[in-house]
Amino acid sequence: MPSTIDEVAGATDAPPVARLRDVHIGFGAHGRERPVIRGVELDLVPGRVTALVGESGSGKSMTTLALMGLLPKGARVSGGSVEIDGQDTAGFTDAQWRRLRGPKIAMVFQDPMAALNPSFTVGWQVAETFRRHRGVSRRTARDRAVALMRTVGIPDAEHKYDAYPHEFSGGMRQRAVIAMALALEPEILLADEPTTALDVTVQAQILRLLTTRQAEARMAMLLVSHDLGVVASVAQHVAVMYAGRIVEAGPLDEVYTRPAHPYTRGLLDAMPDPGRPGRLVPIGGQPPVPGTVRAGCAFAPRCRFATEVCRTDDPEPVPIAGTGPATSTGHTAECHHTARVLGAQS
Repeated sequence: MPSTIDEVAGATDAPPVARLRDVHIGFGAHGRERPVIRGVELDLVPGRVTALVGESGSGKSMTTLALMGLLPKGARVSGGSVEIDGQDTAGFTDAQWRRLRGPKIAMVFQDPMAALNPSFTVGWQVAETFRRHRGVSRRTARDRAVALMRTVGIPDAEHKYDAYPHEFSGGMRQRAVIAMALALEPEILLADEPTTALDVTVQAQILRLLTTRQAEARMAMLLVSHDLGVVASVAQHVAVMYAGRIVEAGPLDEVYTRPAHPYTRGLLDAMPDPGRPGRLVPIGGQPPVPGTVRAGCAFAPRCRFATEVCRTDDPEPVPIAGTGPATSTGHTAECHHTARVLGAQS
């Protein structure tokens, strides 16, 4: 049965510009797929930063690549729909995807060196975006690229235009990749671990740049991260992913202060907190190998709240009531024992 978490979570007046509905992704031949994404639902809404969090291998990057139409070889959407502006992208041709990527949806990749071609100057690569999609002259494309490089904080942009990627620092390369993503003013921005390889000071600068531009343009932004501290500083909505499913979602404050899924609580307990003395509490065990999950809750082998029903029956999304006057917060969790998890925190 499809998860309906995000239909409840984070509702706004603005309709979503991108939607995942009961999306399944598998590797292998038709009918013999190894499932890695299992019934994911997610809405990306204009003006909102949604964070997708979870351990490595949980399916975060695969979900993001599905939104870009860039699934790796051997992977395919085997069920559900990936919709952009209300259009199901199933069956889109390469030409249709090329028209979407850039003007409608763009991505900031984790590794800027992999996203930049080492054989061409950084400025040329930024300018090529304008030439391909806007049909402008070389001179105009160069002027726009230099202006954009300056906007994203690349110093001496006029001269840096002719530098190659290896001549840039890691932070400057990431700024160049952001410039390429923002060049055509997309409505949807996907950022897959955009600060992982950067030091703390540069991380803060890059996050500030991304969120400032997102807010100015009211873009729908999906931030993929395993760092809950980073997420807390920029997101308004969070979706927690485990073993190819979104197991908890809702407004960030609700999910962080009242986690209703044992996995979310485990992630938060393992996060350094200056206000909480004592050692960090790790999550015991290991996540399942992608594609090996069977019936029941995938987190059950690692969960201290698990009972027999957790090992046999798939949990359904449960709405989590707020503590204030509002009874509906848009916060839901896929767990058989949400009341026990919440009760253990009081």
